[in-house]
Amino acid sequence: MAKGRKPTGISGLDSLISGGFAEDTVNLVSGPAGSAKSLMGMQFIYTGVKDHGETGIYITLEEPRVNILRAMDAYGMELEKYEQEGKLILLDLGEVRRRASVSEEEGVVGFEALQDLLSNLLNFSGAKRVAIDSVTAVGLYYEDSPGKLRRELFKFAAFLKEKSITTLLVTESVEGEQLTRYGIEQFIADSFIVLGLEDVKGELRRTLTVRKMRFTKHDTTKHPLLITNTGITVSAESKVF
Repeated sequence: MAKGRKPTGISGLDSLISGGFAEDTVNLVSGPAGSAKSLMGMQFIYTGVKDHGETGIYITLEEPRVNILRAMDAYGMELEKYEQEGKLILLDLGEVRRRASVSEEEGVVGFEALQDLLSNLLNFSGAKRVAIDSVTAVGLYYEDSPGKLRRELFKFAAFLKEKSITTLLVTESVEGEQLTRYGIEQFIADSFIVLGLEDVKGELRRTLTVRKMRFTKHDTTKHPLLITNTGITVSAESKVF
């Protein structure tokens, strides 16, 4: 049976990727600080809830919940309304750690713990879309064991694919270095979108490139990315050289 698409709700992006992410896939977005990675993750979840009746889960490991609510409110995203209706779960793991009074080192979450947590949330909510922000924070758990990080990340990706959900993972890149923080995240994902920040005559220009998209005919050109009062827009007809 053919799988469908999960629209991202990002104007311009969906036309580049045949209508959205392939259903039941693991997708990755990477970029430096300020490139709109978290906004893309939330826009994907919010679109599912608001426009497609799909319950969504957004797990943040770094940005506090209050900051996310405030930022998304500026784009007209009514997160708390849908939380109250049981259609959206916004889980701030940093706040959970702070309430548990654990140290920063003790509070770092590994993929196994994240998998157990997510499994329970999925059983409870029936969610079809998940965003995790970010893989970079989870990777700190394996700081002294790069080999274990690779193994656990591949196991976690396999778990996500078994759950009949469409996932968007967020990771960061280091400007001027590799495309992802650990250099392995892109290999476990079915799709890989790279966000950029380029200095053009003293002005920062945001860009988006779809570097990989399994099961999908897609555009591989670098395009301008704009942030409007309703979220992200990609100029699908324009190219960046």
